[in-house]
Amino acid sequence: MMIHDVLHRKENEMKRIIAISAVVIIGTTATLLTSCQRDQLSKSDPAAGLNGSFETTRDGYPVNWAFFPNPESNTSFQAVLDSENVVDGKHSLKLIVKQNDKTTGFRSRRIPVQSGKKYRLAMLVKTDGCSLKVNRIVQDISGKKNLRSNIIVNTEKRPSAKWENYEETLSVAEGESYLLLIFLIDGTGTLWCDNVQLEEIK
Repeated sequence: MMIHDVLHRKENEMKRIIAISAVVIIGTTATLLTSCQRDQLSKSDPAAGLNGSFETTRDGYPVNWAFFPNPESNTSFQAVLDSENVVDGKHSLKLIVKQNDKTTGFRSRRIPVQSGKKYRLAMLVKTDGCSLKVNRIVQDISGKKNLRSNIIVNTEKRPSAKWENYEETLSVAEGESYLLLIFLIDGTGTLWCDNVQLEEIK
């Protein structure tokens, strides 16, 4: 009986720790989004959708992706289209970080999803020197409240100078309406990303 009570207490403690961790991740992400929006560059084209292969561009930048800090005003951060290291289409996205003095990365626009449906989220990534974490966030219908969050890419655990595929299967719950992807770069170096896909699984 005592062993059962101890196990039950430990299980409850673990549930509390997981719940607190989720709240911290979501809260930190909200703060990060607010601060990054003050110093970012983005070009918008609603007709281009996710633009996950970075083919639709404007003024040398892929549309529907926001880069922070603004690469046009920050000389230590570059966001360019690479026509040599490509997996899908004519371009991949290449980011060069020369000085790690600010939170550096890029994010997608809000992507509509439907509750009750299942999606496959996939992308190709490679790094040289730096590491990458991709935070997948699900938001409510207002697009302002983060309901859940998960790190779906962490190249610290799987570093590679070759293209690596990352995938996640996502079931959308009731009340969930948008998906947001935040790519955070740690350290100095070069990152490539291509063929970011979100497909409904039927």
